[in-house]
Amino acid sequence: MGNENERPPEPENWGTWIIQQVIHPLSVFLPPAILLVLIAYFVLAAFGEGFYPGIRSFAAVLFPLSVVTFAFIFARGWLARLVAFSPTTSFLLSSLVGLLVMAVIRFSARGSTVPISELVLSASFSLLVFSHASLQGSRVSAYSYGMLSGMMLYIIVLGFPGLR
Repeated sequence: MGNENERPPEPENWGTWIIQQVIHPLSVFLPPAILLVLIAYFVLAAFGEGFYPGIRSFAAVLFPLSVVTFAFIFARGWLARLVAFSPTTSFLLSSLVGLLVMAVIRFSARGSTVPISELVLSASFSLLVFSHASLQGSRVSAYSYGMLSGMMLYIIVLGFPGLR
């Protein structure tokens, strides 16, 4: 016989489940994925303009990736200290970066020989990947949440920046 005062186990909170199993993983995955899609778009568009602009665009993408990868392999401690802010500061700074990335895409000089958009997108992508590879806990997520928030806020207020 069971205890009459014993209650059946409470069902799992579905709101908590959605946040932990769906929204959080998406919020961490989406910023680098969005940046990667935009990078591919700009590189392909540059190759559509010709071989030389395509090579410049591709090089602009590889440069930040190689610098951050070098720092990850050979100077990880220095780079980790550079981005090791509190979660709130990380969120606020990366929100600002997200806003600036979208502004650069909108206002980068069309026809310029320097592929600024590609440099900024790749640098942002590289730093997000580095933070996920090097930092732990809430600081990692704060960068992704901030970047996503900044990008979405820009789109809400100013619309999606016109692409090439």
